Amino acid sequence: MMRYKIILFLVFAFAKAEFTIAQQDDNYKIEQEERIDIDDFPADARNLVYTISKARRKIKYYKETDGSLITYEAKYKLSGYRYSVECDQKGNVIDIEVLIKKRQIEPSIFTIITDKLKGISTRFKVEKIQKQYVIDDQDALLISNRLENDDFDNFELIVAFKENDKIYRKELLFSKEGILLKHRAVKKLKYDFILF
Repeated sequence: MMRYKIILFLVFAFAKAEFTIAQQDDNYKIEQEERIDIDDFPADARNLVYTISKARRKIKYYKETDGSLITYEAKYKLSGYRYSVECDQKGNVIDIEVLIKKRQIEPSIFTIITDKLKGISTRFKVEKIQKQYVIDDQDALLISNRLENDDFDNFELIVAFKENDKIYRKELLFSKEGILLKHRAVKKLKYDFILF
């Protein structure tokens, strides 16, 4: 019985150590998201979201924790697209992401992105693609104009890769020209065997 307790202790100790190391690594994403009430969302950002969303009653609010970083996100659907507005604790909008399909990326750019993904692994599946609008100016009118004119900055992809019978995910940030700007590992989801 004592042997099982020691084995169980070691398993938990290694799991905790691996989780702690992953949290400290900037190249690893472990994101936790919880739904919150509108009153818990930063007030300054709330007003901006109201203005740009045109969908006031359908907005859902979330608090996100990624290691030690806490941000807030407002999600809504407008004209058939899913939007996500991320802001900091003070209410400053950091970025806006719009969920798109790969056919909405210019074919020549998607070929450049695909070639980069093939360089990581020959077996991969693109799970999610978003256009990212990096927000420097907190003016709602300027932001609305950027969204309407499709003046985005980057593509953000979540991609599952398979190598040596192991599946892992990466979040990759590409410029709108297809240049890889940044990437980091994403915590695995359960049931990866369904993907491939």
